[in-house]
Amino acid sequence: MTPALLPAAQADAAAGGRVCFFRDAEGAGGAGHVAWALRDPRNSKRWIWGSTDNAQGDSYTPAGKNNGSWMKNGSWNDIRASLKPDPGHRKNLYDAYRCINTAGGDVAAAQRTFRAMRDNGYQIAYNNCLTKAIAIFRKYSPALGSAHLPNGGGTPPNSYFGPVLTKHARGWETPHTYTPIRHK
Repeated sequence: MTPALLPAAQADAAAGGRVCFFRDAEGAGGAGHVAWALRDPRNSKRWIWGSTDNAQGDSYTPAGKNNGSWMKNGSWNDIRASLKPDPGHRKNLYDAYRCINTAGGDVAAAQRTFRAMRDNGYQIAYNNCLTKAIAIFRKYSPALGSAHLPNGGGTPPNSYFGPVLTKHARGWETPHTYTPIRHK
């Protein structure tokens, strides 16, 4: 893992789209958990991020019930202040992130997809934090097809974040150590 942290200035500097997975290696009993983030290609200082946190805590939540999906927007530093350690459960929640740049992106399409994913339930292997993030990324940038963003159904988030993105996807940065920040 790259022990560097992408500074806010560097995260905001490049033009175009960008998407990132944030990994919690200890989540879901060691299978892993992911959050997602995407950059507004028209405003490089604006990001949208979220996750599906399985609000029911079991392997299935029917459509229409709370599946723990949430979404926020703000700056790169806001992401880093939002995705933070969970003092009630574990020392570290998110521990690493990986990103890929895109030529552009459709933020409205990603938000519409998030809303559909928020309302379509939860199923541990095929409708989970990972598959929902992939669907959001693919609507944001159709260039993120299977060569850059393989199907995640049936794949534990830790396996996807590591071996799948490393061996079976093109263009993803190596993992960066994730360290949250505190707002002053």
